[in-house]
Amino acid sequence: MNTAYFLIGKTLGKYQIVRHLGHGGMAEVFLGEQIHLNRQVAIKILHPFLAEETGFVNRFQREARIVATLRHPNIVQVYDFDLNEEFGVYYMVMEYIEGPTLRERLEKGGIARQEGVRIAAAIADALEYAHRRQMVHRDIKPANILFTGENQPVLTDFGIARMLSLTGLTASGAMVGTPAYMAPEIGIGHPGTALSDIYSLGVVLYQLITGQLPFDAEVPMALVMKHINEPVPAPSRLVTNLPPELETIILKMLMKQPEKRFLTAGEVASALRNVMGWETPPAALVNTTTTARMMTPAAEPAQAAQAPPAAEEPEQPLLRRVTPQSATPPDGVETKTTGRHTRPLARVLRWALALVVVSALGLAGWSAASGQLPPWVQQLLPETQSAASTPQALSLTEATITPTPRRQSVATWTPTPVGGLAPTGTVTCAYRAEVLRAELTPKSAALPPQTVVRADITLRNGELCAWPAETRLALTSGESFGGDSSIALQALAAGAQLQLQLYFRAPETPGEYHSVWEVQLPDGRAISSAITFPITIGDLPTFTPVPIASMTETPIPTEPLTALAPILREWTETLPAQMWQGTLSLAAEGGSGNYRFYRDMIRADTEIPDATLRFEWRHCTDFPLTLIVVSGEEIERWQGSIPYPAPERCQP
Repeated sequence: MNTAYFLIGKTLGKYQIVRHLGHGGMAEVFLGEQIHLNRQVAIKILHPFLAEETGFVNRFQREARIVATLRHPNIVQVYDFDLNEEFGVYYMVMEYIEGPTLRERLEKGGIARQEGVRIAAAIADALEYAHRRQMVHRDIKPANILFTGENQPVLTDFGIARMLSLTGLTASGAMVGTPAYMAPEIGIGHPGTALSDIYSLGVVLYQLITGQLPFDAEVPMALVMKHINEPVPAPSRLVTNLPPELETIILKMLMKQPEKRFLTAGEVASALRNVMGWETPPAALVNTTTTARMMTPAAEPAQAAQAPPAAEEPEQPLLRRVTPQSATPPDGVETKTTGRHTRPLARVLRWALALVVVSALGLAGWSAASGQLPPWVQQLLPETQSAASTPQALSLTEATITPTPRRQSVATWTPTPVGGLAPTGTVTCAYRAEVLRAELTPKSAALPPQTVVRADITLRNGELCAWPAETRLALTSGESFGGDSSIALQALAAGAQLQLQLYFRAPETPGEYHSVWEVQLPDGRAISSAITFPITIGDLPTFTPVPIASMTETPIPTEPLTALAPILREWTETLPAQMWQGTLSLAAEGGSGNYRFYRDMIRADTEIPDATLRFEWRHCTDFPLTLIVVSGEEIERWQGSIPYPAPERCQP
């Protein structure tokens, strides 16, 4: 029985199912009501075949906990995850956003340029917040961007693509992500990163500005190949009077090489607002700090001041702050004038904060002139201003409010000057290395002995000072797997990212091994969390060679390799989403008798395990498929389509 209809009216724990909202690759989506709080929620119920997969529920629950920690005005809040034993379903509960998706708005007609930039900048804010917490979205597209009643864009489905990548779907050849918005590196089999999210957001921005996607194709794989190989058509060819600066931003987001894009989503948001002449919006309401930044005519922006972390927020929808970005209202939205009597506390707090900063910097200038510069004041001054410099005049009208990440308590390192005396005016910096990515390739559960394994690590300088020289990545425990135990790192600038690749050779003895690393200052103190790489060596049978003298050759006749047509073992259909799903059994004849199956191309991430392929395709249409069979040194290809099994249900 289809759960999309069976569960309507039922109660799952604290939530009652009201009606069906839609269908996704991982779950059915319902509108629900949290009974005791009398509030509407969105409930995602996992497809049964996912819940039955070994280990998936534990991995899903772990990802759901991480996603639930994201609290930002432009990210949908996740409330709960649980199992309902009565119906045997796992479900995730999140904030319900009633407004339309960006996809629906695009289908109804064009979006004004200013509105499109505003939407992209807000989503970039959300990505910056999530990326700082080592959470990558992996499926940025208009269908995952919702709008509140106040026209605030909100990003949903955080972590869903990663949850799907933890299943057997990817190994069976199914593609995680949306080809039209997929970064080139994902198309060639690399895992998604923060830079991949920036590329996907660039595709969305391209579509918002030009009204069309940069690439189009009838077959998903052909679309992916265009993202990999073809240059991006210049947006100015499609839109008249497009500011060159805005076109430059779009094309930089869509660079084929990840390292040539913007390094952070925060840079994207700032660049978009700068090109439109907008101010930076207020900081997020939860888990962020607010910094007043005063500008002088000859100085860089001052360093961010520390603010205490916000208290834990109760389980309720976020209070979203709407910040108008232009004098003209977005399409289809009326502007409302706010009277003087509204939000007086916010105005008082903003003025109080500005006065405190002006007073502090004024005191700093006076102290600098007199040669007495307190260290806590020095941290507010631009790096180019020394204790003996002449203070510059400050303009209160130039103060802006910018979000800064919440600082953590980390080790600090102060170089010891010659002679052991601390120089006057030396600023002690806090250092922090954020681990954005730490993954092993190949990702097999168990590896053969002596396998060469690649470890990909992406680090980010999460503080305001550059890392000192001789900062290193050091092995702290476990195995080095035949490599170096200490790797020198460059003096990374504030906010910059660094990508590393380590190569390990798996041990010969079967068992479970760990290699634990951390980023250390020159004095050995850690400034990052532990980076752990677990490697399991399988208990493979020992091969005993036969002496040459006793070997005899007996030719065995073999039949040529033949790839047989796949057999549709079972199938279902989801009418609301107009999709059908099937499970294929794959087979071959001849060859060596041992077969390995691949989809479209021979690559580690396209191999089909257990000769079983699950797929999803458009309702009432045949499923196109290309299979490659490898047996010994022979390779055979099968190309065709799997007929839709119930054509009588389709309208003529």
